[in-house]
Amino acid sequence: METWLQPYFYTTTDGSTKLVLSFTMKTSTSKVFSEIFRCPHVTHCIQNLTTKNPCRKIVQSQESTLSQHQVPEPWSGNIEQAPILFISSNPSISDSEEYPTLSWSDSEMSDFFNNRFGGGRKAWAEGGRKSLQRDGTYSRVIPFWNGVRHLAKELLLREPVPGNDYAITEIVHCKSLEEIGVKQAQEQCVRLYLRKVLDIAAARVVVVLGEPAKHAICKEFDLPETPSLVEQIQLGNSEIIFTFLPHPNAYKVRTFAKCLTTHQLESLQMFLA
Repeated sequence: METWLQPYFYTTTDGSTKLVLSFTMKTSTSKVFSEIFRCPHVTHCIQNLTTKNPCRKIVQSQESTLSQHQVPEPWSGNIEQAPILFISSNPSISDSEEYPTLSWSDSEMSDFFNNRFGGGRKAWAEGGRKSLQRDGTYSRVIPFWNGVRHLAKELLLREPVPGNDYAITEIVHCKSLEEIGVKQAQEQCVRLYLRKVLDIAAARVVVVLGEPAKHAICKEFDLPETPSLVEQIQLGNSEIIFTFLPHPNAYKVRTFAKCLTTHQLESLQMFLA
């Protein structure tokens, strides 16, 4: 399957509209996508309550049956096209969101995650900041989504189109509240999926958010435990830049303008230009 693009109109925060594209995945991307959302460790941990699998704590925190379990998030957005990728610890969970469970088909899951911010069979999100609820309404502004949108605007020097200008992924793909189980699952999840996701991503700038994600990236790519705020590496045939910021929900300074030097920020902006 080759990447297939379909035009749709996206409404910006100022009320204007912009023509952008939804997409389906290449075959190689689809394989990794399926590996993550149908991760065998999830099934194992649900069916074996006393397992010693390191994913047990995060999987069983949902207290769900197999068919009702909210699936691991491979990524959200057009990862094969977006020039910016945000990586954090793990996705939070909501019982009220219209969100895939293991009872959904592969095509439904693909539509949800790849077109989560626009262009899907439903408007899964509103403005890249609110999620569709099961009752058809939208959530309040999600602080994390709102935060990454503002960070993308800092880098692009314009209003970004969520999902097309940036995508979102995590070092641990299973959902939980307050990072429950992330510490235990991190090594296994990173080993299985991190490099596969980064190999797929078109991003030239990867923004690493929060301490768990920073620790995982530094360990995987042999970076210093206290890395420079901007680290350029060779990944396959591509050069990418890792940049490290506090998590958008952290109670600390967390913008590029306040965390980086003017030269570092301008370098990132030029790298994306």
